[in-house]
Amino acid sequence: MSNESIDTLLDDLRGGGADATDRLFAVLYAEFHAKAHLLLRGGSRQTLCTTELVNETWMRLQGKKLQAETRVHFFNIASLAMRQVLIDRARARQADKRGDGLLPLTLGAASEVASDEPFDVLVVDRVMSNLNEVDSKLAEIAQLHLFGGLGFVEIAELLGSSERTIFRQWRTARMYLITMIREHN
Repeated sequence: MSNESIDTLLDDLRGGGADATDRLFAVLYAEFHAKAHLLLRGGSRQTLCTTELVNETWMRLQGKKLQAETRVHFFNIASLAMRQVLIDRARARQADKRGDGLLPLTLGAASEVASDEPFDVLVVDRVMSNLNEVDSKLAEIAQLHLFGGLGFVEIAELLGSSERTIFRQWRTARMYLITMIREHN
């Protein structure tokens, strides 16, 4: 899918096109599905399948009436919505089982984290929120990579930066996340 097509669909969406949301979903479904699959791989106690994650994320995006100004804004909204679906699922499961049903999430959405050890998605959320307070740019890159499933080339293109810069910033964000997650465990 070309950037122009996504931009055109976002323009149609902002203009109130009746079927713009459905066309955008149809165009991006396979990409969202592949990224959700990468995000969910690993943990065996998960109660959410890839298709459910994509569909719930898209329903949340529709609930927000998708007023994305740019592609960057859209992908930030989409990755945040996916993160919120995972967090809400984890909280509901934890409440149902009185703390026993933590939803495992590997930071393995990025293959650079070479551990299959599951992480508590609620801890990841707290650590991501802390990172946002420390450095919002690093948090944005981490969110797009971990929850949006975007590669460094895609993130660099979205943010108008070089791939090398994004990768360097990702390494910094990754080290912060790993350190803070270990402190929470």
